[in-house]
Amino acid sequence: MTQTVNDQNNAAQKRSRPGQRQQDRLQRIERRRRRQQIWISTIVSLVLLTLVAVGFFQYQRYTAQQQTAATSATATATTKANATATAAANVTATAQVHASATALANAVLTATSGSPTPTTGPATPPALPSGLATVKLPDGLQYIDIKVGTGPVAQQGSTVSVEYTGWLASNSKKFDSSYDHGGQPFQVTPLGQAQIIKGWNEGLVGMKAGGTRRLIIPPSLGYGPQANGPIPANATLIFDVTAITVQ
Repeated sequence: MTQTVNDQNNAAQKRSRPGQRQQDRLQRIERRRRRQQIWISTIVSLVLLTLVAVGFFQYQRYTAQQQTAATSATATATTKANATATAAANVTATAQVHASATALANAVLTATSGSPTPTTGPATPPALPSGLATVKLPDGLQYIDIKVGTGPVAQQGSTVSVEYTGWLASNSKKFDSSYDHGGQPFQVTPLGQAQIIKGWNEGLVGMKAGGTRRLIIPPSLGYGPQANGPIPANATLIFDVTAITVQ
């Protein structure tokens, strides 16, 4: 009886094995399919990440190129603007120099009554026309207006460009002249406080542009007891000064 039951169980197990194998095979197929899906998803994700990275890199490079182009364009425009401004400034400066040179040349012609600028100053004080008045100031300064100008009047604080020649009153010997230095006008500024002898700061006040004045300067308003090059101590000085411009 027992043998019969065992035979029946074995027969049942045998009948069930093919179904079990089919189920195992299906499970293996399912696991394989899932692994394939995982691999495919992973590969797709990697591809997408790669595409995103490449796109981001390309965008960054494009942005950098655009910024470089914009910076270059700005620099070029700035350079052109600076060059234009510099050229305009140079033109303006050249025009101002020409205008100043023309004005100075005209002022010299006016001061010299159209005569050429002397190449050297007179060796001795020229004789003065008769009838000219000598103005004597309390501090000992004397001046004579040889020619009264027609331009602006020199005042305290003015800038005065002059041509001059100086002599020693003791022997009428010339010791200096702007004409001996190429006729380059000497600038006195500000009049009244300029770094020159007191006799000039005081004696040029009241002159008009285009005028010529003779100054007779005592030692106290000149170099005093101190010798200065060819000028001895306690020397009285004579200057003929022509005001070229007054500003």
